[in-house]
This record gives sequence, C-alpha cells and structure tokens, in this order.
Amino acid sequence: MKNEIITNAVLKIDPQFINEVLPFAIETKNHILLEEGCESFILMRKKDEPNTLVIFAVYTSKQTYNWHLEQDYVKSFFAFLNGKLTNAPEVTYLEEI
Repeated sequence: MKNEIITNAVLKIDPQFINEVLPFAIETKNHILLEEGCESFILMRKKDEPNTLVIFAVYTSKQTYNWHLEQDYVKSFFAFLNGKLTNAPEVTYLEEI
C-alpha cells in the first residue's frame, strides 16, 4: 500500500461570491501544482451546480500533505473563503485499490 494522501474536497460557494473566488482558486491551484509533494491537483466545478467547486488532489505522503496545509497561499485561500461558503467544506480521504 502506498503512503500517498488522496483528497476530494467539495466547496459550495455562495453564488454572490463565485466570481471573486474563482480567480483566487485558480491562482492558489497554480502555486500548489509547483509543490514538490503534489502529484496531482485538479480544480473543477459541478456542471449542474457551477457554484460548487470540487478539488481532487494527490500528495506523495502525509508529511508533504501537512507541509502543503501550512503554506501561506493555502492558508490565505481558506481565510478568503470565510463567509463565502454556503456549507462547511466536505473533505473525503480516499485510498487507491
């Protein structure tokens, strides 16, 4: 079994803020893709719910995932989301079979 961390996060954005959130989400994604421990980071939105962002990410290890969470651009993005979500983020941890 691999030690990688696989996450699927769902962020339901208040419709009045989606046009502010999207550029910041894309900018944050571009930083994350440069992280040494990030194998994959895909930022998507639901076709039938365009205010719902879905993030699928794979990190090489728990250590690289924890390092990722401590980066200023990640912390800034989540701070920016404060008051702009309709629900708390739903994060699911997955494992490859």
